[in-house]
Amino acid sequence: MRRGSTPTNVFDVNVDLTDAKVYVDYEQDGKIVLEKTGTDLTVATDSVTVVLSQEDTLAFHDGRVLIQLRYVDQFGTADASNIISTTAERIIKDGVIQYGV
Repeated sequence: MRRGSTPTNVFDVNVDLTDAKVYVDYEQDGKIVLEKTGTDLTVATDSVTVVLSQEDTLAFHDGRVLIQLRYVDQFGTADASNIISTTAERIIKDGVIQYGV
């Protein structure tokens, strides 16, 4: 992902999480930079989708980002995905950009 962009992250899941409490955590340098849950997510029977804002991706510095999906269902069953590794890529000029400005 490039810093300052608005990527859509789609996570395919093999369990129906529509009635579960789902979290998607983004970590850099051993610290949680972003945690998305509730209305931040679109949860379908076979996927979880997160749309990151410019502000979200600008929270990362250049370098490796780890992502993990976690959930707990209505029966108390909790689980976590494998950790996904990606990179926050450098941009020349920092800051949010706006259309028409």
